[in-house]
Amino acid sequence: MSVKLFDSERKIMNVLWKEGDCTAKYISDVLKEEVGWNMNTTYTLIKRCIKKGAIERSEPHFL
Repeated sequence: MSVKLFDSERKIMNVLWKEGDCTAKYISDVLKEEVGWNMNTTYTLIKRCIKKGAIERSEPHFL
């Protein structure tokens, strides 16, 4: 089954594909620099990707 992602969710995936496993904070920092998103926007999109099954969350540090 394929997962359908919006362009905004693909920005999250692009960071992960480029960097590998990383924290939500790191993703937020990268996208703040690249796109200008604040932390809440990034975290919301990360949670959408998790809900869709595109990525998984592990602890500690919201990895």
